[in-house]
Amino acid sequence: MTNYTAAVNNPDQAITIFQRLDVDEQLALLWFVYEQMGDAITPAAPGSASPEIATGLYNQVKEQEQQQQLDTMRAIARKDHSNQISREYGSLAANTKLAFWYFLAQGMTSGEIIPMPDDYELTNQGQDLLAALETMGFEEQITILRSAAEGMGSEPASGSKV
Repeated sequence: MTNYTAAVNNPDQAITIFQRLDVDEQLALLWFVYEQMGDAITPAAPGSASPEIATGLYNQVKEQEQQQQLDTMRAIARKDHSNQISREYGSLAANTKLAFWYFLAQGMTSGEIIPMPDDYELTNQGQDLLAALETMGFEEQITILRSAAEGMGSEPASGSKV
């Protein structure tokens, strides 16, 4: 069974496929999802989240140099405990995490966040998963994206530090 067929037939399988992608492929897939399906996803992210919290975290990333922005996004995807923004992200509610990625995609479009390389191409697995997402209903898409976003970020540090 192809990744496309598996993902279309079983949303849980789509999440598993996403989690098996390498970190840069996960970030690229999120970017392509927001680029190709952003109009449909947009209302679900900010509308049901805490946009001021997601905006605050976004602003921390925006203030960084571009390479550091990429390193921070990678740290979040890797669940890096040594990165404070990854820990702060890890403490967010799932919908707020989804809103954060939406704001990052907007920032990449506006130039505030390091852009996707113009020549970047998804792997076959990434292309299959993106194609599968495009064929799913809105609720399935949001459920999968929320699960992907929720699975990122590290747990907050114990004690009073985030």
